[in-house]
Amino acid sequence: MSIVSYIVIALALGLNSMLLFRRCGEATPVRLSAGLLTVIGVSIIHVFLYYIGCIAGRWLCFYSADDPQMYSDLNAYIFLGMTIIVLLKVLVPYLRRNPQLPIFSLKDSKSVLALAFATGINVLLMGIGVGFADNTINPIHKILWPLLIANILLGYLGLMFGRQKVQLRPRRWAIVSCILLLGVAIAAVVNAGGR
Repeated sequence: MSIVSYIVIALALGLNSMLLFRRCGEATPVRLSAGLLTVIGVSIIHVFLYYIGCIAGRWLCFYSADDPQMYSDLNAYIFLGMTIIVLLKVLVPYLRRNPQLPIFSLKDSKSVLALAFATGINVLLMGIGVGFADNTINPIHKILWPLLIANILLGYLGLMFGRQKVQLRPRRWAIVSCILLLGVAIAAVVNAGGR
């Protein structure tokens, strides 16, 4: 997978963080300095879960020492399947008439920790899928920096929107996030089929 794929995945996951922090920031407004620390902490946990997922995906992926590309198409299809699972988890709540999305208190550290791990499940699943699709030696910088930067910037933006009660169209942003993720997964399948 190219660095562009990692950046697009990071943007999509960052959009999900923006929607999450917008909801939570409106329900429990916090000072921007405390909010920034919260966003950074959640982002670090998400990056850690993403990296653990990538390592697990590399361990679980199909590999042949004789021909390293032999199972690349199968691994890409597994990545597509993991992406579809994440898409359904992200999009289905927004398709209801009156979506009841989870809201966590940003003033309580236990609630913030629960927020980080509850929302980190999608990040972990995407990491496992990426590990299947990209079984190179160790692209830690491609994994770490795009997701960390996108999560911090978009999550903080969402927090500011929530404090100011700026109206977003969460369904549209969730659809954009899903399209980005699906585009990367389809590109991985197409590239693997061409080898």
